[in-house]
Amino acid sequence: MPPVIDAHAHFLPEALVAALRARCESPDIRAEPAGGESFGIFRTRMPYGRAYDDLDARLARMEMLGVDRQVLSLPGLFGIDSRPADQSLPLVRAFNDGIAALVRRHPDRFSGIAALPLADPAAAAEEYRRARGLGLSGMILPGDAFVSVAAAGRVRPLFELADELGGLVFVHPGPLPDAAAGPVDAAAPHSDSVVHRRVTVDIQNRMTEVMVTLALTDFLDAFPSVPVQVANLGGSLPFVIERMDHVYALRHPDAAAPSRSLRPLYVDAASLGPRAIALAAEVYGADRVLFGSDAPIFDDARCLDAVRQARLSPAERDLIAGGNAAGMLALT
Repeated sequence: MPPVIDAHAHFLPEALVAALRARCESPDIRAEPAGGESFGIFRTRMPYGRAYDDLDARLARMEMLGVDRQVLSLPGLFGIDSRPADQSLPLVRAFNDGIAALVRRHPDRFSGIAALPLADPAAAAEEYRRARGLGLSGMILPGDAFVSVAAAGRVRPLFELADELGGLVFVHPGPLPDAAAGPVDAAAPHSDSVVHRRVTVDIQNRMTEVMVTLALTDFLDAFPSVPVQVANLGGSLPFVIERMDHVYALRHPDAAAPSRSLRPLYVDAASLGPRAIALAAEVYGADRVLFGSDAPIFDDARCLDAVRQARLSPAERDLIAGGNAAGMLALT
């Protein structure tokens, strides 16, 4: 049987959880008066549960779902890596050390992606070198760094380092260090559908901008050996690519259609459904789409079912369920 590999999953090691519980400001974990705990993340709070840090439960769930391997990363939207460097560096080191230890204990079940202190480029480079020595398979970078080619220049040195040291670059929704923080959810009425606007539409729009930068410009031309994975099927690009072609046919008739000139990236299907997965496989190629769950934030069982229910050939389904991720990890 081909492997089933969840290329987009999150886990918090024990030392990082302890450090977050000791903090008095976001990002933090705190007890709630009504019971339970909450996680202070970028611009909001959300419930915190043991699914983030219970290794035995994680392994049991993987066994139940038939998932052979998870690629573990820090949840990018939580803003841990975008805090000032004096705060983020000890937190990301706790994450990297903990995930590396987990990979050493269970090398057949887990791979790990390093988090970096994004506010300090020199410290970020040093931490990536250290993380590669620990056996981690790449780095996670925030989607907000790729809203334009000019913005992406800020992280170009990290691509150069990945080109030198190896490892993949995982682009996940997340803020830059200078992004404004502050609560927003509580101030918006439920009738205004803020969850749809911010959690779905805003994030997918931002990831679409990421794909324009990475797949439709020459930014990656200097890094042909660096595997790049973009979360959430690359935003809404599969849906709007035909409009892009139409616009180019009218305004730049001598240029290649965008759908014919997409640079080869990997995209994961975290949180998307079977129709979106089938469309992404048609647009990008089934050999470029990965099963991802965004667990435990999203329902991993539902995400795996989406791959199995998508209108794909058996060979395409096997590639997306794990074959493509196995190939990608082999490049790291």
